[in-house]
Amino acid sequence: MPSQGNSNIPPGSGGIEIDLDSEEPPKLTLEDYTKALAEFDAAVCEALAVGQAGGPREAVPYFGYGTHIFTRLCAHAVAIMRAAPRSRWVQSDSEFWDFSAIAGHVRALIEGYLLFAYIVDTPESYDEWRAKLNVMHLYDCSRRQRLFAGLGHKDQRDGFKVQATDLRSRLTGNPWFTQLDEKLRKKLLEGNELTIWTRNEQLEHVGMEPKYFYWMWDTLSQHTHVLTFSFYRLEANGRGTSIMNEVDLGYLTVFLQAATWVLTPCTDTMVEMFPDKADARKGLDSKFSPGPRRNLPKHKKR
Repeated sequence: MPSQGNSNIPPGSGGIEIDLDSEEPPKLTLEDYTKALAEFDAAVCEALAVGQAGGPREAVPYFGYGTHIFTRLCAHAVAIMRAAPRSRWVQSDSEFWDFSAIAGHVRALIEGYLLFAYIVDTPESYDEWRAKLNVMHLYDCSRRQRLFAGLGHKDQRDGFKVQATDLRSRLTGNPWFTQLDEKLRKKLLEGNELTIWTRNEQLEHVGMEPKYFYWMWDTLSQHTHVLTFSFYRLEANGRGTSIMNEVDLGYLTVFLQAATWVLTPCTDTMVEMFPDKADARKGLDSKFSPGPRRNLPKHKKR
């Protein structure tokens, strides 16, 4: 998916020009927000419908793992739709106009998009796939070791330590893995890397320019956590207080558009992987369950 041509219009901005030297989002209107929300709503409906279409099926392993990642992408997408103000997915007697409501989920979507594209990419050989899989297994194993060590669960920690040793043995015996640069192999065997590709290699693979990714990532991170960007400029006009205001409205609009931009190609790829799912895509009228009444299959409405 190539990035858009204008250097000031990042992928996911819906054609809105972004000043990367400014800490502020572009000045947008409620109409812009409503349009962005509707477009993301349609993208979520199609993703859920495609994910649920058809029954169990056989697939190559990397497609199989991809479906699990896609399920998590859908979960974060639904969370955004349920948190975004004026969403048809939730009935409420009050509105919460704070960018932090969706920031963490949009960040997860972008991160998941890169991982999804990496995992489902057709490997050059079975050895390459096994290397990618075992690097991911080792990362997971190492994280669980730390978790249980911190909790004082020695038996659990030691069990994952044994598994980590086995995974390192598999990797060092993998012909494709042993052809990698020695420095990279050593880094991957430490168990701290989820993927063999670097972040910039993943960005290149999906056609996202690094400067836009890091602008989005840093902005989202500042509002996912309680960091300075999220509270240094609280203002009487409502910024950061949940009252509708120009800044939060701008951030919400831009990042709903970014969420649409990363979710849609994942749905496209799912249809490429499983062509029989294509008919499930019907925009806002796509059928899935659970969800808003408009989207429930007929037998679920009764």
